[in-house]
Amino acid sequence: MRRIFVLFLTGVFIIESSILCSAETLSLDSLIKEATEKNPEILAAKKNWESALARVPLARSLEDPTVGIKFEKMKGGPFRFDKAMAEDRMLSISQFFPFFGKLPLKEKIAVMESQMVAAEYKGKELEVIQKLKSAYYDLFMNYKEIELNEQSLEFLRSISRIAESRYIVGELQQEDLFKINLEIASLGNNIANLRREGSAKKTRINALLNRDPEGDLGIPELSDSALFYDNVGNLYKFAIENQPELLIFSYAIERNKYAKSLAQKSYFPDLMAELVMRGITAGTIGPWDLMLAFTVPIWFWTKQKYQVKEAIADLEQAEAAYAAMKNNVLAETKDLATKTSISQSKIGLYKDNLIPLLESSINSSVAAFSSGKGELMTLLDSERMLVEAEMDYYRALVEYNMNLADLERIVGVNLREAKQ
Repeated sequence: MRRIFVLFLTGVFIIESSILCSAETLSLDSLIKEATEKNPEILAAKKNWESALARVPLARSLEDPTVGIKFEKMKGGPFRFDKAMAEDRMLSISQFFPFFGKLPLKEKIAVMESQMVAAEYKGKELEVIQKLKSAYYDLFMNYKEIELNEQSLEFLRSISRIAESRYIVGELQQEDLFKINLEIASLGNNIANLRREGSAKKTRINALLNRDPEGDLGIPELSDSALFYDNVGNLYKFAIENQPELLIFSYAIERNKYAKSLAQKSYFPDLMAELVMRGITAGTIGPWDLMLAFTVPIWFWTKQKYQVKEAIADLEQAEAAYAAMKNNVLAETKDLATKTSISQSKIGLYKDNLIPLLESSINSSVAAFSSGKGELMTLLDSERMLVEAEMDYYRALVEYNMNLADLERIVGVNLREAKQ
């Protein structure tokens, strides 16, 4: 790397590099863990899921019974309870019983709805994690841009000292010295702007973690030694089994199947039972009355019939929506897998080919310029090309990881863990 030559030219960079390396590293895994525990959007989705789970036992429960007291044949007014005979004072208990099989179907519908909410919860978690990864990689790129600009700045300052020496002895024109100082001033301004941008990027991460917006963060790291490889067939399988939005439509199909069965049972009558005990104030158990009543689905041609038709339409709509979503998910999976593969090849191109060639070129240019033979503009052009190549390398690394993060959100799993 060019920094080897910079070590030869200046000791300042050694100090700055040692300070940078000793700074605390910002771990992406620890940030993800913190986000899943503290992000408000994830917590809200989790509570929504817990609420849906609580509705499952409610769905299978009977309606509350009705308890009543009845006074008949009261003389002297409607509130002369003491004027009612003992046998005309009654205690009643009534209970509504749905037709056999309706409550289990309602429970199954509630279970499927809770599964849909659970998939929404997982989707929100994946969404926040993807945003966090994107913000982390963005901050990483900001640090690398600052680092490369600072290296270039120190390099140019060292070259400037050589240029001044050559200018003094008449080997270099003042115009060339002005150009290099202009480059130094421009780099200094760029570094200042990048630091301001970095502050905003840190705030974005802190917001996702529910931290103080101005809280300090360590230095992000990104390795290119643990790249992920997989085939599209496996990715399709992961997506079908784990993609949250696809799971929601899958559970919707199951829910609507149960809803259809429940609608079909609306043709059958429900039962109302009432038990009445007379003479409740007589001191002895009096006679008992039992009443059984049934609902009569007499309007089936305008009520139950269309309940079933509605349920069938909902089921068919859910099946069509699932098919459409599946096609979109598989297409997006293929697209992101292709982008990830392309980004991965770019990393190898810059790391193994372009950067070593440019480093060799700039080392030759520096040696020639130091000996008074090389041209300043050739050296500056070589420096710019090397910095841009290193920038492109880190951009490709960030692009790869961002594409991988998007792919993980689409397929619904951590692909690095799934590969292990």
